[in-house]
Amino acid sequence: MHDFPGFSPPQAGLSQRAVGLSQPAFDIPSIQNANVYINVFVGVFDEIQESLKWSKPEFAPRRYWMQMPETGVLIANVFGVIVVFISLGDSITIFPLWTPPEFLLPHRVVSFVFVNDNHFVMVELNGDYPMPTPTWYWSRFKSQDAAAWEMWYKPHLDSYTNWLESHGQPPGFVDLDKYGF
Repeated sequence: MHDFPGFSPPQAGLSQRAVGLSQPAFDIPSIQNANVYINVFVGVFDEIQESLKWSKPEFAPRRYWMQMPETGVLIANVFGVIVVFISLGDSITIFPLWTPPEFLLPHRVVSFVFVNDNHFVMVELNGDYPMPTPTWYWSRFKSQDAAAWEMWYKPHLDSYTNWLESHGQPPGFVDLDKYGF
């Protein structure tokens, strides 16, 4: 039995999110340290917590679908991994918010691709691939120690930025810096 700091204690059952991360299988009925995440997920916390309650090996109703980047923020922090989310609309990288990179060696990257506007597929990225810009959640809520993630992965992040500049912004891209975020 494992105790992960972001989620309630393990229960009997199957969680595809945990299995996909090579973690023990368990249901994720609620978010521990909710007071911290309520400040991060202002306005959507209850919806995110509800979406984590599905653990059946069958089609999940829409309210239980993974929501990115919010679910990615939880995955990054609870499992100590980097989450890369790739879609046609917007691709993002999610680093842990509070843990510095040197405490999570070796680093693991968990990558999801959003397909058919309704499904996440976990993929493995190999080689020297570009990493999308960090999510605004990370930019806004990262600790001073966690800010080092950006420097550790600067070549990957710069490679993605250079690609965007040479190919144009992806559809649905909004530069929040232009709006003071």
